Amino acid sequence: MKIGIVGAMPEEIALLQKNLHGVRSETRGMREYLQGELYGQDVTLVFSRWGKVAAASTVTTLIEVYGVELVVFTGVAGAISTGLELGDVVIASGLIQYDLDASALPGLERFEVPLLNVSEFTVEPRLLALAKQSAERYVSTDLATDVPGELLAEFGIQRPKVRTGLIISGDRFIAGNEIVKGLMEALPNAQCVEMEGAAVAQVCFEHKVPVIVMRTISDRADHSAAIDFPKFVQRIASKFTSGVLKQLIAQIERPISRQLTAPL
Repeated sequence: MKIGIVGAMPEEIALLQKNLHGVRSETRGMREYLQGELYGQDVTLVFSRWGKVAAASTVTTLIEVYGVELVVFTGVAGAISTGLELGDVVIASGLIQYDLDASALPGLERFEVPLLNVSEFTVEPRLLALAKQSAERYVSTDLATDVPGELLAEFGIQRPKVRTGLIISGDRFIAGNEIVKGLMEALPNAQCVEMEGAAVAQVCFEHKVPVIVMRTISDRADHSAAIDFPKFVQRIASKFTSGVLKQLIAQIERPISRQLTAPL
């Protein structure tokens, strides 16, 4: 199986790149696509850059040029749901573009993608279960030896939770209570907010390629607690990404149906 792995920041995929064997590099559209073997699977690894357009362009190339059969998008996100803490992992069961609103046109709802009749892109249940199991295994068995305890303590991380749920995406860096409040009112089931996942899910839906979107919580979306963000991404989030994907890839032993579902 050919797997495309995408990170919105280079730090998020740096450890994966170190473990990629037989690397073949190719530049397309100002992005470097790294092909090779990762944990026994044929993988194309790429840094997408930030935002929905950048991510959608990158994933389209992964599918059309490199023929990937599964897309895994990983990175950090801001928590919206109460109870989520720094270091928790959220795996998307569904994804919505919170800044998409064509409802001024007849027959269209807020968040609905015109012509697709879809607002929320939902992930194949078997993939969701595999990703959740992989994250839980990493947190319970590998995290303690992978990340020094004093570093986890520095960020107030004890035993991270793994949640599945709605991830929302938009081309805006969220940094205010009023904005978060508005998102919670409009999308009360949202777990976290980021800038790429739902656009990636739309591309995968249109190409009938399955997708997994995983996010490590790096802060509250209202930025109520200041942290050393670069240090968190480089020293902790990158470890989570590498560790969870190692567990996930080990479980992918047979072709996955090329299907991303959406509610009627």
